[in-house]
Amino acid sequence: MSIYKNIETAIYKRENLLKQTITNAFRLVNGRGDGCYGLILDCYDDYLLLQVYDSSLYQEYHRISDHCINILACCNRAIKGILLKDRSKVHDPQQITELRKSVCITGAMPPVPLIVKQNDIAAGVDLINGQNTGLFLDMRGVRQRLETYYANGGKLCNLFSYTALFAVHALKNGLHHAINVDMSKSVLDRAKQNYMLNQIGYDNRDFVAMDCKKFLKYAAKHNDTFHFVIFDPPTFSRNKGHNFSVKKHYNEFLMLIAPIVSDGYVLTTINTITISDDEYISLHPDNWDLQFLEHEPDDFPYYKEPYLKAGLWKMR
Repeated sequence: MSIYKNIETAIYKRENLLKQTITNAFRLVNGRGDGCYGLILDCYDDYLLLQVYDSSLYQEYHRISDHCINILACCNRAIKGILLKDRSKVHDPQQITELRKSVCITGAMPPVPLIVKQNDIAAGVDLINGQNTGLFLDMRGVRQRLETYYANGGKLCNLFSYTALFAVHALKNGLHHAINVDMSKSVLDRAKQNYMLNQIGYDNRDFVAMDCKKFLKYAAKHNDTFHFVIFDPPTFSRNKGHNFSVKKHYNEFLMLIAPIVSDGYVLTTINTITISDDEYISLHPDNWDLQFLEHEPDDFPYYKEPYLKAGLWKMR
């Protein structure tokens, strides 16, 4: 079966998402999981972001984009513009910022930020600059599972908070207060914009530019406790001498999280296929009770095994 037929099949499988009103940002084609090796296609409201990881597909991008527009027209979905990110080449790391930029191949460029919705919350995304847009599309199912746990209110510590969408979602669904911790001041500025987009008040104490390990030690020292902790770390990161690796540091973080949770919950995630469900579960202390284990949503079909493990744990 040709890649064009597989693209068509994948998009038609997402027709239910194309009709939703509470979410308008999702994946249309998920690489090998949809039989389209080297091709990712994401929908952000009226714009598409096409990412190619195979140089042979790069030569086909105009035909691919036209094909997608035609299929979406059959689903009564008009597209204002399609952006392309070429991920097929290995380049000088000093040029990586420029090379991660998207180019417009059809229609108009989107605004920056472009305002989209996921789980009925607004998020500002950047489809042009950088590797990540500011919204992780694969967390839609996880956020949905969490909604009922927020109903009784409480206080959230959002570690590796990025653009703070876990906190925004929690606050819109019943939580009373959240603290967002991330090393990057620039992403915390984007987080504040997401608060404003959702009419959530804040002061600067709600956003902490600090190494997460240092924050956990500080919170424990000052007897600061939380009803919820979100621990959604990158698989690996390096920032000003502060490194994080899932395989090296995961358990250490869990030990630091435990003292700051007061009769509450911890959401932990791992985003790699190299760690199985059983291995993920085994990383957690025996006295943590697993409430649910979620994988990537159905618009992220996997080829062999799911990469996302997101578990909610009850502390006792």
